Amino acid sequence: MSGSAFTPRTYTIWEDFRLWLMHAGLPYELADALMLIVTFTVILIFILVLVLGLVLLERKFLGWLQIRPGPNRVGPWGLLQTVADAIKLLLKEDIIPMNADKPTFVLAPIVMFIPALLSLVVIPLGVANINGRYSYIVAQDLDIGLAYLLAISSVGVIGIIMGGWASNNKYSLYGAMRSVAQLISYEVPMVLALVSVALYAGSLRLIDIIHAQQSIFALIPLFPAFIIFLIAGVAETNRAPFDLPEAESELVGGFHTEYSGMKFALFFLAEYINMFTVSALITVCFLGGWKGPAFLGQNLLWLSSLFWFFLKVFFFLLAFIWFRGTFPRIRVDQMMHFAWKFLIPVAIFQLLIVAWGVAYRNPIMSGGYIPKISVKDIWDPKDYTGFTEFTRTSLPSALRMLNDSEMVTFLISVIGFILLILFIGGLFYRTLKGFAPSKTIFQEKP
Repeated sequence: MSGSAFTPRTYTIWEDFRLWLMHAGLPYELADALMLIVTFTVILIFILVLVLGLVLLERKFLGWLQIRPGPNRVGPWGLLQTVADAIKLLLKEDIIPMNADKPTFVLAPIVMFIPALLSLVVIPLGVANINGRYSYIVAQDLDIGLAYLLAISSVGVIGIIMGGWASNNKYSLYGAMRSVAQLISYEVPMVLALVSVALYAGSLRLIDIIHAQQSIFALIPLFPAFIIFLIAGVAETNRAPFDLPEAESELVGGFHTEYSGMKFALFFLAEYINMFTVSALITVCFLGGWKGPAFLGQNLLWLSSLFWFFLKVFFFLLAFIWFRGTFPRIRVDQMMHFAWKFLIPVAIFQLLIVAWGVAYRNPIMSGGYIPKISVKDIWDPKDYTGFTEFTRTSLPSALRMLNDSEMVTFLISVIGFILLILFIGGLFYRTLKGFAPSKTIFQEKP
């Protein structure tokens, strides 16, 4: 369904860099190796700068929320505080518990960090206009980019359980088991929400998903999926109020209690990279990615596209920090009930509505990407060419293409969407009401 009707052959700036090296006289193998080295070097530098900036932003923003100055000692206005913290972690003594499983203990932070690093490879950050040809700012443009991200992010769970079990610490093991239960539970509604996005765009390719939002951001027709993904994304990154695996009042530090030095820093890096990845996925899947006014012209399109992309990502990163400074930590039973009794039913209902809309040519639920069916007089099962074509069209044009029966199903899907919103509101009210204490709990007994 991701044909060339709306997306031409795509190029990436890394492919352009490789071609430039080949034009300079390097053989393909050497140019490809240099391209990979430069790509991962740029990603590593980006990660280090990103995490240092995020930690400083979080401490400053939380200080502002809590009416206190935050870091203000190291460097001007405390800007070098996170640099000093990073140096401290690098120089800190690396301690391994005596009875720990040392190989597994050492591998755990690496197993958690590497998937977080690899998840950045397929995220498109922007687009550049190079001599009239568009090149996308992405390390690797995969046709199954969305499935790749879901698969690679699930590997990090293995690192968590490895760290908790290898520490030979009951608090660490309990924190790891909590984290695995939480991540598996919230992975289900997250995947269901992204399946709705894939159906809407007609592709698993992240660039296609962005192009499917030419006329309207997917946030509007897929608003329930957006809310589900946002909540599940906060839980998947172990951030407050879903930071039960690291509940200091119960489990000391959770699965990484026994870690110090650089090993602890890798856990720390992975958490903040996952924050960025979730925010970037929200931006790509629901807010049109880099799309925005090209206020600097076509020659500097890369700069304006990067501006819009990181502005949207920055908004959700601030939301992550705001949630931590605002919402209290919930109980572990409330957390699990919220996933299985609220998010998953809503996500399934949302997916059914989108699937219904796509099957019956609802342009709102399929990004205007609807099938134009041409039935032959004599159908040959061996010849599928031209039997069904998918074309991208505007919403008014797509509505005019519907026949009477399809218009009826379109109206039914709209009514179903409204019922879905009401269903979400009712479940949300019931959930919050269940969290609230009874009105008679503080009344004195006669």
